[in-house]
Amino acid sequence: MMYLITNAIKNLARNKGRNILLVFVTLAIIIGAVVTLTIHSAASRVLDNIRLDLGSRVTIEQDVISMFRSGGAEELMENTEHIPVHDWIRFADSEYLSNAVFSAGVIHLVSDTLTPVQRDVGYNVKRDVPFRLLGASEPDEDLSNSIIEGRMFESLNEVIIDDELARLNNISIGNTIKLNTYFSPIVDFTGVEMEDKFFELTVVGIYSADLYEQPIFVFTDIFTSFDTITAAGWENNFGLTMSVEYFLRNPDYLELFENEVRAKGLPDTYIVSIDQAAFDRVTGPMLSMQSAVMTFSVVILILGAIVLALISFLVVRERKYEVGVLRAMGMEKRKVAFGIFTEAVMITTLCLLLGLGVGNNAIAQPVADGLLESRVVAAEARSEELGHDRGGAVIIWGGQIQTEHSIGYRPESEITVGLSGNVIIQIIVITLGLAALSGMIGVVVITRYEPLKILRERN
Repeated sequence: MMYLITNAIKNLARNKGRNILLVFVTLAIIIGAVVTLTIHSAASRVLDNIRLDLGSRVTIEQDVISMFRSGGAEELMENTEHIPVHDWIRFADSEYLSNAVFSAGVIHLVSDTLTPVQRDVGYNVKRDVPFRLLGASEPDEDLSNSIIEGRMFESLNEVIIDDELARLNNISIGNTIKLNTYFSPIVDFTGVEMEDKFFELTVVGIYSADLYEQPIFVFTDIFTSFDTITAAGWENNFGLTMSVEYFLRNPDYLELFENEVRAKGLPDTYIVSIDQAAFDRVTGPMLSMQSAVMTFSVVILILGAIVLALISFLVVRERKYEVGVLRAMGMEKRKVAFGIFTEAVMITTLCLLLGLGVGNNAIAQPVADGLLESRVVAAEARSEELGHDRGGAVIIWGGQIQTEHSIGYRPESEITVGLSGNVIIQIIVITLGLAALSGMIGVVVITRYEPLKILRERN
């Protein structure tokens, strides 16, 4: 056995030209497989993370766009329904959810003690910027990072205000500000007159308006907790810009969660859904790249296997005389076959080590970046043509905002490529397959001939 292995090693050196050709073809196949499989695996990980994020983020909103399209403003007036605030909270009590983030805003606000900020609206005209009170159960990180004095609100009736409003009104940390709504004599859709809400709030922080990016509409934003807003007493979400994001434990629970909230009283005019437009927009280029590399991988393996089989056939046919001599000396067919198969394994093992290093460290990441970048650019250009970046159609109705297109989402543009355990196993399986293909062709070709016939043809 050791003689056969030693002879196989010597044969690799004796037949340099032919073996270099085999190494070149095998290495090209393995590098192609490494690059495509690592990119595909990395893309799958990114897509799984996006699915767990956006795919688990559920919103409940009135389908005002469909209602408006089907019956216009009259349909909206007749069929608009408002959900009691406590129902929004009750929906969050579900075994299918991992978390729920509540947000609410009040825009009909005035103050007898605060001087509003004035901003230029063009043509050297300045106007008072109205107040808006925004409450969230979980403040966003950007807001926390923009605080320049004090701290984030923590308790009931604590707020943070922007630095311009603080300077204009000489407000310091610990001061109290008063705001109230001006609903009266507004009547909600149930025919009940809206009572004004009064807020007495303690300033615990001041944020920089320059550091915190303003939303679409221009207001002087005052931030507080969701509980502070709801504590003022609201029968339903009329008068509030209400937003709730429910986070599923598993994206597959969407239908189960919808059935549960329907049973709890969610009206039929409301839809329970993930933001499919945002999900498609974020994942589109990544899915396209993943599909492309998988197609390329299949093409490489098929064409590479055909070329490798052809070269192996030609190489082995050139070695018929060598095999005839060994067989004439009494070597058994299986030992000759073992020697040829050992050579194929040695070549593919060498190519495996080189391919893993070169493919993963030098080629995969640049190729992935290039493929993804081209698709992101194409997706953003297509989105701009369709007007998605301008938000599409926006409808504000009964304190809810709904858009036809996702706003603020961009295609995923980053991917980190690296070998994983699964990819290494797949590459090893492919390598063994290539070794088996190359070795078996040699075995089949050689064992078809008898030694005397080989020697006679040589003469």
